[in-house]
Formats: sequence, C-alpha cells, structure tokens
Amino acid sequence: MFDIIRENKRHEKDVRIQQLKQLLEDSTSEEDGSSSSSSACKEKHKKKKKKEKHKKRKKDKKKKKKRKHKSSKSNESSDSD
Repeated sequence: MFDIIRENKRHEKDVRIQQLKQLLEDSTSEEDGSSSSSSACKEKHKKKKKKEKHKKRKKDKKKKKKRKHKSSKSNESSDSD
C-alpha cells in the first residue's frame, strides 16, 4: 500500500515537472524568436482588458442610476459618493 502511494506521488511530481518545463520553454520561445505570436497574445490581452473595463463601466453606470433614483426620492446629499 505504501509503495503505491509513493509511486503515485512520484508520478504526480514527474508530471508537474514536465508541465513546468513545457511552460518555461513556451515562455522563453515567445520572448526570443516568434514576435508575431507574442504580439497576437498581447493583442488578445488588450482586447480582454478593454472588455473587462467596459463591463466595469456599465456596472458603475447602473449603480449610479440606482443611486440617483434613490436620492431623488429622498435627499440629494448622497449624490457626492
């Protein structure tokens, strides 16, 4: 039983090492040679970031509308939040 557990741990360790090596190779190859793939990656990242920013703005606008609506019912002193 102990041997099975030890073998399983060793296997998981080897798999993890392989994954890390692959990740390291991928990251170094992007930095060195293939600038086209890295620029495509940067482009994707920019688009994703822009999308997230847009979603955040939308949420903020909705919150502000709700606040304005609430404040118009009561006092408008909480408008400065």
